[in-house]
Parts: sequence; C-alpha cells; structure tokens
Amino acid sequence: MEILIRPWRMEDLPAVRRILWESWMAAYSAFVPEEDLRAYHAATYRIESLTPLHESPFAHGFIGEADGEAAGFARTQFNKSENRLFLASLYLLPDFQRKGIGGRLLRAAEEKALAYNLGDLWVGVMGQNEAARRWYEKRGFRFVREEPFRMGGTTVPHLIGYRVIGESN
Repeated sequence: MEILIRPWRMEDLPAVRRILWESWMAAYSAFVPEEDLRAYHAATYRIESLTPLHESPFAHGFIGEADGEAAGFARTQFNKSENRLFLASLYLLPDFQRKGIGGRLLRAAEEKALAYNLGDLWVGVMGQNEAARRWYEKRGFRFVREEPFRMGGTTVPHLIGYRVIGESN
C-alpha cells in the first residue's frame, strides 16, 4: 500500500466530513448517542464551517492517502495567546487503522509545531476513547487535565495532554 501525507485542499472537504463521520461512529457511538453525533457533525463540520478553517493561517490540515484514497485526516490549530499548537483532529477510516497512516499524520503535526518553533504538541482525547488514549500514550503523550466536551446533548470527559517533540516513543 502506498501512503502519502499531504496538505488538505478545498476539494478534500467532503472526504474530511466522511472520515470524521465514519471514524466517530466507530469510536464514539458506544458512549455518545448517534443523534448527538449527527447534531454535532452537522453543526460543526458543514462545508461552510470547514472552509474558514481551511483558509485560516493558524489551522493546518493533512490528508493521509492510501493508494490514492483519502483514508485519514489530521488538523492542527495554533493558539497564539497560549503559544501552543493543538492537534485538533486525527481520524482514520476504520479499515485503514493500524497501517501506519496515523503515525505519519502525527509526524506531520509535529513538523508543523517545529515550524512554529515549539517544543511540544498538545492533544485532546475523549476519556472513554481508551484505544485513542493508549495510542497517544504509547507515543509519549502525557495527559495532564480533564475538561468537559459537549457533542449535541451529551457531555463527555476530554483529556488534554502533550508530547515533547523529539522524545523517544
């Protein structure tokens, strides 16, 4: 399988929506009702909502392709007031997990942090998404606080953590 990580383009936005939806259903439907997932997805990830993110100089998106097909998506968001780069999204279609695409998307995010002259990368993970939490911990992320995160009518614990870039995994 040929894997390519590249910057997102406007024409990728429908694929981003699909990746988000399918990965959310696989990861979150055990603890967030589908109607709340649908409401959040519809409100937050319409093409009209993604377009300003795509155009923002502080947001950077990446598409992970497998044999020319969009299989994953990552997005970073620079918070100027905190001087931090957040990995705001990293999602893979379920059929493309465990193929190295997630790690390569993570490396793209780390490279973006280095471009901002930062020494760490921050991430948030839903507390009940144990597989994702373990994946990040295995790569050296330390979770240091918890905040509520609301999707539709459901509030879940959201773990916030960071990884020092350059530490061995």
